[in-house]
Parts: sequence; structure tokens; C-alpha cells
Amino acid sequence: MKKSYTLGSAILLATLISGCMGTKHLSIGISDEGMVHHDDVVFPAVDKAWQKDGQFPNSENLGKIKPGISKDELYQLIGRPHFSEANKAREWDYILKFYQPDDSVKTCQYKVIFDKDYKGQEFYWLPADCANYAKPQTMVAPAPQIIYRDTPPAPAPIIIPAAPIISERINLSADALFHFDKFKVEDMLPRGKSELDLLAAKLREYQERGRVQVMITGHTDLLGDDMYNMNLSLLRAQTVRNYLITRGVAPDTITAMGAGESQPVKTCNTNVARAELISCLQPNRRVEVSVSVYAFE
Repeated sequence: MKKSYTLGSAILLATLISGCMGTKHLSIGISDEGMVHHDDVVFPAVDKAWQKDGQFPNSENLGKIKPGISKDELYQLIGRPHFSEANKAREWDYILKFYQPDDSVKTCQYKVIFDKDYKGQEFYWLPADCANYAKPQTMVAPAPQIIYRDTPPAPAPIIIPAAPIISERINLSADALFHFDKFKVEDMLPRGKSELDLLAAKLREYQERGRVQVMITGHTDLLGDDMYNMNLSLLRAQTVRNYLITRGVAPDTITAMGAGESQPVKTCNTNVARAELISCLQPNRRVEVSVSVYAFE
């Protein structure tokens, strides 16, 4: 037959092993209801404990100990008593330890008084203030952390560029400026030079009235290789820029770029004679001059 051991037999066995038959109680006048006058409560000497080092209890389990608790339930929560108290004892004693805020250890004695049916009814601490350690810890939500930062700098003011006081675009026909497929100054036609002289005079006047920005963009038609046309358009734009500089326009106000055949203004039927196609594509061969003048600050 398989043997089973009750809590009582386990405690009794431990008591016998400890060499002491145990006591029923030390306190005087425990009533059948498990009550005793506090002056009659007697705590055993710590050096009489079989577990003299005591234990660090689980605070949550301590919070579950209420009047009416059975010895089995108490055993499950905080273990068997630390003194040689028999199963029929009307009181159980423990040595319980608690960490204090400064990390030192507080040693307390804890007594449970049982009624005639061995239900715990009264609970005592020595010293009395140890009861505070047995209270369930209330979790206090941390105060919201306020992070103070330096006042951020005011955002930089949004500066809206002033509108130009003069804005115009001038289209110069490449055919009027240069011989066909040419780009050098010596390849410029008299009509083209005359137009650039007039433009230079206007730009010099603008320089007296405000800040001048000139963008010169060369364009070609679709005849020829793409890269060739890109280079040709840039070289023409640079030639026009250099010419204007020789006529007194400030170099730092003029920018030159080439667009090649990428921005045509006219589309022609390519299934025609070459001469006819060249004539049709003439508007695409041009130099555009964009001029913006801003008031002096």
C-alpha cells in the first residue's frame, strides 16, 4: 500500500528529527475562537528555532494570509513554522526577513494564533512595526517625467525671393547669328553681330538698374548626331556669351548652356528633300537669351 504523508505528519517528522517533541503553545489563554490578549502573547527565543536563519518571504503570499486560513494553506504560502511546534499547537512561529530601503535586513518574528479547529485567526509581529513590511507593496505609477529642453530657436524666416523688376526672353535665330553648322566668332554673320550689339547695350543699361541674371541656351535641329548637336549648341551659347562680355556685359552675370536638339519648337516631316527639311527646321536652330533684373537691396 502506498504511503501518503499529511502536512501534520511532515511537521511531526521534522520535529522528531530536530530532537524536540514540540509544544502546543507558549502564549497564555488562547480561546477556542483563536483569540488572546496581546499582553499574553509570548514569542519564543530566536535561538530556540530549528531554522535560526529564518527566510525572506514572498510578500504577495504574506498578503494572502487572512483569518480562517488553514494550516495546510499557511504551509503552502510561507512554509512550516521555524520552531519545534507540534501539529496540534495552537500557534506557529516564524522568523521572517525583509530588505529595508538602505539594503539592510530587518529580522522579524511572526506568530499565527489558531482556534480550536486550527484555523488561523490572529496574527502578531515582533517588533510590531514589522507589520508594515508584510503589507502588499502598492505599485505607484512614476510621476510623468518632464524633460526640459532649451527653447528651440525660432524658425528661420521664410524669405520669398523678390520678383524681378524686368523679365524677358529673347530668341536669336542661329541662322542669323552663324553660318550653317558653325559656332566660332569668325563664323558669325553681320546681322547676328548687330543683334548682339543691341542686346549688349540693353544689358549694360539693366546693370545700372539692378542685379542682372542672363541665361544663354543654344539649340539645334535634329539633323546630325545627338552628341554632336549637344556640343554645337553649347559652343554657340559660349560664343554669344564671350561676345557680350567683349561689349561690356559683366561676366559674372552670364551663364551659357547647350540643349542640343532636345527642345524643338517645330516638328517637320523628315521624308522630304534635305534642303526642304533644313528650311523647315530653321526655328529649332536658335539661341535663347533669358534676362532677369532684380532691384538692388
